[in-house]
Amino acid sequence: MADLPWLEPVWQGLIKRQVNGGLPHAIMFSGVRGIGKHHLALKLAQWLLCDQAQAKTLNEACGSCHSCNLWKAGSHPDMLLCEPEDNSKQIRVESIRKVNDFLAQTSQISKSQVVIIRPIEVMNLNAANALLKTLEEPAGSSYLILEAERYGSVLPTIRSRCQRVVVAAPSMEQGLEYLSQQGITTEQATLALNINQGAPLAALRWISEESEPQQQWFDLLKQWSAGDINLQTVSEKWAKLELIDVIYWMYLVLLDGLKDGLQVSSEHQNLQGRFKELQPGATLNLSKLLTLQTKVQSILAKLQAGLGNYNKQLLCESLLLDWQEIIRGDKA
Repeated sequence: MADLPWLEPVWQGLIKRQVNGGLPHAIMFSGVRGIGKHHLALKLAQWLLCDQAQAKTLNEACGSCHSCNLWKAGSHPDMLLCEPEDNSKQIRVESIRKVNDFLAQTSQISKSQVVIIRPIEVMNLNAANALLKTLEEPAGSSYLILEAERYGSVLPTIRSRCQRVVVAAPSMEQGLEYLSQQGITTEQATLALNINQGAPLAALRWISEESEPQQQWFDLLKQWSAGDINLQTVSEKWAKLELIDVIYWMYLVLLDGLKDGLQVSSEHQNLQGRFKELQPGATLNLSKLLTLQTKVQSILAKLQAGLGNYNKQLLCESLLLDWQEIIRGDKA
């Protein structure tokens, strides 16, 4: 796995388990967004379906057998990917019924069937209940590979029926080296990795797709903090962005505010000291900051789980007013 080298130890561990007695039929890869869980799940699925790899105990899918050719064409009949459908933020029971029906059939090409379900934490209760029997008694030689960004949000009944494989973030040096190979400067790469919990793939996506919107969002918060823009203008512009992004960015700012108040150096802050731009020279009330940070964290958790039916503009206005109260309170 030369393209994502930090995953190599996990991959070698999976191979060793298969050789020394076989992999469990239900595996859960857990790790932050953009760490490479799906890359790993797909690699494992192809390997399990590859006839040559299993017959000759190869460490990689051969890439040339009938199974691998079907895989590369995206039409392998023994592989199923289960994700939220129809713009839903949840995996619903209908999707899990498709999984159960798929596994009730016999494999067509390979000796095994493989299902990937992602992200498992957005599966609603009815869907989870529908999956339990399949997890307990998998049909034939089948494998279920589950991906979780927030392991603690996965229902205990699901967690207890899977063997967890933790996919950890690489060291900062590894992350910087990977991004450097993609042509990213050290300064930009460091900021991107800090914002994305050290996950290189998320950092790369942030640089190409999310850094500009986040900068626009930050500039608006900066203007609001200085009293240079009105509430409606800021909230309307924020509401045009993805709500989960707005909440996550606010979470990062508040977290940095708490770190700054505790005199944590800027190099260990998510935004590398940019929090000072929002209120230079001021000492914010840490208690109020913590209260707002806790509120934002709760909202973020609901959104990440596919829950929370919020009015975007009203929620943005509420957070901006909460922030203004902190600013004004310290000026008073």
